[in-house]
Amino acid sequence: MKKAKFIAGLCLIGQSILFFILFLVYWNKSKSLSRTLAVFSAVGGVAGAYLVLNELRNQKISREMEEDFEDYDTDFIDDLEDIFDGDIDCTFGED
Repeated sequence: MKKAKFIAGLCLIGQSILFFILFLVYWNKSKSLSRTLAVFSAVGGVAGAYLVLNELRNQKISREMEEDFEDYDTDFIDDLEDIFDGDIDCTFGED
C-alpha cells in the first residue's frame, strides 16, 4: 500500500503539470476552462507533493528505527558477553 501512495503522488504531480500547461494554452481564449484547469493543477500538485513527501518521511523514520534497533541489539549482546565472560559457578555453597 505504501508504494501505491508514492506512485499515486507522482501521478498527481505529473497530472498537475499537464493541467498547468493546458491552462497556459487556453488562458487567452474566451469561455474556456482555463480557471478550472488552474485549480485542478494546484490541487493535484499539493496532494501529490503531500503523498510523496509523507512517504519519503516515513521511509526515513523506518530506516532510523532499524538502525537504532541494530545498535541496541549489538550493545545488548556485548553487555551479555561481558557479564558472562568467565565460568559460571553453579555450586550451592556447601562449605
